[in-house]
Amino acid sequence: MTRHAFPMIALHWLTALAVVVAYVSSGDPSKASHALSGQIHVTSGFAVFLLVALRLPLRLLMGVPAAVPGPRWQQRAARAAHGALYALLFAVPLAGWAELADKAHAFSVLGWALPLPDAGALWVRALGAAHTTLGDALVWLAGLHAAAALAHHYVLRDGTLARMLPRRG
Repeated sequence: MTRHAFPMIALHWLTALAVVVAYVSSGDPSKASHALSGQIHVTSGFAVFLLVALRLPLRLLMGVPAAVPGPRWQQRAARAAHGALYALLFAVPLAGWAELADKAHAFSVLGWALPLPDAGALWVRALGAAHTTLGDALVWLAGLHAAAALAHHYVLRDGTLARMLPRRG
């Protein structure tokens, strides 16, 4: 296998889009002045969580192409970065859910009442307090990931990026 399977490519780019939308729409979703952006932020964060929850089992079932040959440090850095990205793609939406519980007594997403954890629980307060920091770490790491993909494409010219791009008709 030299390319990622189409479902993995689609989930990758949908996840990237949802992360960008969540980041751009960030604000306090419990404030009336941020009602629309708050809905967009929470909905896109929820989408990130669902897309990654679907993507990980598919990745295990479908596999991934063998790594492009390169220095050992690059292989290790890529594995570490991917592991951290997946961890943050789960942690950031969960932390947002915890933060939302601290700021709102109830919240609906697209007309569906979002169950919120107990805002008084220590783990909820701690996780919620980390949401912004974890979100910033995700954006920085995703930016590094994108920069590395572009460097592989334009500097190393090794085909790494092309494996995750949709085929051209």
